[in-house]
Amino acid sequence: MTIAPRNAAWSSGLSTNDFAACLSSGLQPLGFVQGCSVVNWSFYGIGYNAMGFGLGVSRPSGYFEQYLCPHGIVSAEHRRYGMNYQKSWIEESYLSALRSATERLLHEARKLGAHGVIGVIDRPSYHSETSSFEISLSGTAVTIEGAVAPAVPFTTFLAGQKLNKLVEAGFAPVEILIGIASIGVMASCITEYQLTGGGFSLAAGGGWGAAPGGEIEQVVEAQTAARSIVRQRVRDQLGGDILHGASLMVRSNETQEGPQIEATLRGNRVRHFKEFTQIDPPSPVVHLSDR
Repeated sequence: MTIAPRNAAWSSGLSTNDFAACLSSGLQPLGFVQGCSVVNWSFYGIGYNAMGFGLGVSRPSGYFEQYLCPHGIVSAEHRRYGMNYQKSWIEESYLSALRSATERLLHEARKLGAHGVIGVIDRPSYHSETSSFEISLSGTAVTIEGAVAPAVPFTTFLAGQKLNKLVEAGFAPVEILIGIASIGVMASCITEYQLTGGGFSLAAGGGWGAAPGGEIEQVVEAQTAARSIVRQRVRDQLGGDILHGASLMVRSNETQEGPQIEATLRGNRVRHFKEFTQIDPPSPVVHLSDR
């Protein structure tokens, strides 16, 4: 294939192998494109304060589960309540940043007349010193030989042979999908004690100092809820399409109140458009001599 860039200079974010596979499949790189967004980021916010404290907390929207102290102890040092709650303001901040970064990425791609952006890389960054969050997207804008540029270029994390195999199997990339779920854990007295390395057992009379090693139920349920919420969030965006190459990551940020659980699910939204058709093997670009 002859490379015929529209400008005198152009760039690519692809590896050598992915670049060669891109050319062999009829994709022509146009340029390296990117988009980013920075938003205010905090583990606490209006939603947290509106919930209040103690036994008479009001339910926030979304997932909420309360854990009450079984001891009946009243003291300033003893935590008499605990709760898991969905932090919608963090989720919305993340999704707002993602939407803005994606639009800027696509804006650069449209200016080049691109059909899509392949090999997308997302780089989230947490600026704890400034309570801000940044998400950066970058990739290589490409055109498809003989096709008309769509109104909205496709995006995919895939490139090279992986992208070729996807098309060979009869699926076309639509867009990258990234979902997030954030669950705050305000540790109950039992959870707080377990997180510090102690043990607790109601069977032992509800006393402290039982053998450690038991499951920390409140944290497990928070992680389970985060995974469930983020899977449903991404599923709602798929319509009748498929999520290919899904990757689920769960991270925990430790705070004075307890772990703050964040689940992120990312993958490629793909659409079936034809039956399996084997792609011709690429032509060699280097010939070895018998000498």
